Amino acid sequence: MKIPPINIRYILILFIGAIVFQSCTKTTPEEPKVIPEPEPEKGPDPIKDQTYIYSSESQLEFGLYQNNNLLSSFAQTDQDKNFKNRPKYFRPQAMTLKKDSLFISKAGGYKESYKIKWEKEELFIYQDQDKDWKHFATKNDKNEISLNIALYNSQLKSENSNALRSGQLYNPSSINDILSDKSRAAMKTIWLKIKVIYVPENVKS
Repeated sequence: MKIPPINIRYILILFIGAIVFQSCTKTTPEEPKVIPEPEPEKGPDPIKDQTYIYSSESQLEFGLYQNNNLLSSFAQTDQDKNFKNRPKYFRPQAMTLKKDSLFISKAGGYKESYKIKWEKEELFIYQDQDKDWKHFATKNDKNEISLNIALYNSQLKSENSNALRSGQLYNPSSINDILSDKSRAAMKTIWLKIKVIYVPENVKS
């Protein structure tokens, strides 16, 4: 019996079909899915839109000076005798920071406001009179603000007059901030310097 020859064309068709079928049945391994880590939530900015309130204070300097020399020192109990209630009314009770502005509230309903800027942890206020920035306060790693204030009473006696001068200022570097005129050699000044600590309003115990 004679077997008919197989057409080469049909053999090629069957071979290609088998290859296509095998390639379709193979599954391509899936790449491992990378789950993106959630971005950490941004906490509130401790500098902007925050109110700080009075927490505590300590006396740094209190004495009678003449020509930059300390003549005698006073105890903390002598504050009322020399300054009455001036420290209470000059010391800020609360300080609110809003972006580039500082709003100060004092006893008796007194208000102050300043344009501000930060240089790391140092707070500066803009002095319109001097057209310059003045260092005002410092913020520590506990998110507390430390502010120094000073009050003074000066007296200059002469044969024909008795001149008196008093005032207060924020963050003085020293008594030289007020004893810079020519008459300081004869002027006697009672100088009180206090360090005041402020804490965020929502954490004060």
